[in-house]
Amino acid sequence: MTTWIVFDIDGVLIDVSQSFDDAVRKTVNFLLNDRENELSLNDIRKLREKGVFGDDFKLTESLIIGLKKFDSLGELVENFQDGKGIGWVRREWDAEVEESKLVRTFNSFYLGKKYEKNRFDLEGLWRKEKPIVRLELLRRAEEKFKIGVVTGRDRLELDLAEDIIGYEFDEYVTRDTFLKPDPRALKELVGEENGVYVGDTSSDQLLVDNYNSRYEGNFEFIKIGLDVDTVNDLLDKLLKKKGVHPRPKTSL
Repeated sequence: MTTWIVFDIDGVLIDVSQSFDDAVRKTVNFLLNDRENELSLNDIRKLREKGVFGDDFKLTESLIIGLKKFDSLGELVENFQDGKGIGWVRREWDAEVEESKLVRTFNSFYLGKKYEKNRFDLEGLWRKEKPIVRLELLRRAEEKFKIGVVTGRDRLELDLAEDIIGYEFDEYVTRDTFLKPDPRALKELVGEENGVYVGDTSSDQLLVDNYNSRYEGNFEFIKIGLDVDTVNDLLDKLLKKKGVHPRPKTSL
């Protein structure tokens, strides 16, 4: 019996295709003095999927270091080893990026005026985000399951996500506590209870694998785009197993 449904947020509950990836690109462009024509969002997404990055700061730093070694982002992605992260990048290419400058630049693009150290006069790319999950399904799921999130967002970014979805999570772990794929993130939330974790990246998969290995857990990983098309399909399926048949989505 499934006790928990735990979600990643980005790419699962919220469409961030026009926010985080673009913030990564703009930050890399800015810190490398504008290489915009060489960076594609598609290649950034390929690197995100190929590597294991607990947050977008690590992904951005990997891009900055890698683009100093390779002539193009495509070449960087091709030479990036599956399942590796920022530690491997720093060792392999013997470099690192000033964290405070990277974080301030990235947050200025992503958070905009929500960020107190904003260095640009921007509203913030987070405003382009849209909900994927149907609120009605979340409401019904919380009646049958324990609901929570383990996310690479911090508390402020989680607040923004909740505003976009229209739902407040009582149970959550952000990067302020543990960074994926550290299994303590899932342990902090669910203890030793079972359930499913819904994600869309290698980091999400590794989180569940690490949790099950370290704590002899019984958590299942559901990957968006592979195991199910969307989170709504999964929630429909799990609710039907509980004898709940959600009302059909109405059109306006």
